[in-house]
Amino acid sequence: MISAVNARIGEKIRKIRELKGLKQENIAKELGMSLGGYGKIERGESSISIDRLEQIAKILDLADGMDIMKFDEQVVFNIQHNQSPSINGVVNYYTVSDAERASFELRIQELKQVNQQLEKVIENQSKMIDLLQSKI
Repeated sequence: MISAVNARIGEKIRKIRELKGLKQENIAKELGMSLGGYGKIERGESSISIDRLEQIAKILDLADGMDIMKFDEQVVFNIQHNQSPSINGVVNYYTVSDAERASFELRIQELKQVNQQLEKVIENQSKMIDLLQSKI
């Protein structure tokens, strides 16, 4: 009998595994279990111990089993539609208010102006060096 909790945990494990581009065979081998036994975990047909959840988290390159429990595929899939996924499969999404965005844009403009001024200073320094070298 499939319990709702086991099914949900299995589904989360499966989605994380797929996002990371791993195959069931690889996970089963790392766990030292049969493919069928691991498949039952993902299908929620067998209960999973905390120790086994921690082992799976480690294989999936997660901090711990709680990362599996907290995984929300809606957030990940919505982000992936709006942004390209990162190389390691982890997408960090932070919202920025309009005021913060305006502040960042202003700071970027200020830094561009500073950059232009520094480029002029470097150019003038180069001209001075060339002039001094020609007089030597």
